[in-house]
Amino acid sequence: MMPEIRPFPAAIGAEVLGVNLARPLDAAAFRVLEDAWNRHSVLVFRDQHITEEQHIAFSRRFGELEEHVLY
Repeated sequence: MMPEIRPFPAAIGAEVLGVNLARPLDAAAFRVLEDAWNRHSVLVFRDQHITEEQHIAFSRRFGELEEHVLY
């Protein structure tokens, strides 16, 4: 199932529907998310139940991660 992207009425941001981040995303589905991120700058994934490791693995697909200055 391909993600559905619903832009917010504000200048930035979109909600992503139809994605379970606890499961691996295929390349085509990730391209939809990457394109949405490039267009909208902020993506909201509601009601996700993922581990810290899953969050990190998903985030790394967008590029190198940076540690927060307080860590």
